[in-house]
Amino acid sequence: MIDESNPAGRLHKILSQAKKHIDNKKVEEVWADVLDIEKNDVIITKAVVELYSLSNEVQTLVKMNNQLNHDLYLKSFTSINLAFFPLNLKANWSSAKGHLNDEALTRLQFCAELLSTFYKEETLSEKDLKEIIEKVELLFETIYSSSLPLVLRLSLLEEVERLRNAISMYRIKGAKGLKEAMQGTIGALIANQEDLKLASQDNPDVLKKLGELIDKLDSFTARALKLKKILTEPISFLLEKVTDSQDEVT
Repeated sequence: MIDESNPAGRLHKILSQAKKHIDNKKVEEVWADVLDIEKNDVIITKAVVELYSLSNEVQTLVKMNNQLNHDLYLKSFTSINLAFFPLNLKANWSSAKGHLNDEALTRLQFCAELLSTFYKEETLSEKDLKEIIEKVELLFETIYSSSLPLVLRLSLLEEVERLRNAISMYRIKGAKGLKEAMQGTIGALIANQEDLKLASQDNPDVLKKLGELIDKLDSFTARALKLKKILTEPISFLLEKVTDSQDEVT
């Protein structure tokens, strides 16, 4: 059984599913179906670029082991990458499918087996993924309908969109992508902590829902990547504590 908890395993699963699609289907339909994303040219193009980045990540991880015959493991990645580019979304899938031959997928399977010896992450269950998506959508609506100052509201909506994108790319980037997006959001919250503290009295639900979402993402990514949580306290507590300490100094 192929270990799908590492980058090579995730890529193998995606490409194996893509290969099953019929030749006369459009490229855009295949990627949208396999990656469970909207059939939108911009979204699909971004996703394929992420797949290309995932391919490069696998190659980098394999090359970290100097004892291996890299050519043996990585020979087929040239063919795999040709399945991504040039990207003609309106072309028949057969134009890309031909590059996903059995040899390429077998070598990718070997890479997944190799990476499983030192790289492993817990997979987000469909239940957890659904819960996170629901929290993100609820947070977006809460911020959008709030009375927060316009600039702050737009800044927070931008961060929610960042988390949305990370969730939509979860099948490609895994927990690492969620962690990177969460770190960016935490940085934005710290940067806006004074405005958030002032606005939180009239919009308590925003900070509450934002804190709940980030705390859940922090717990999951820490567990999945076998790391310590970024936050030792809930983000809402952290924001209040830091802001209070700044007020004391002034």
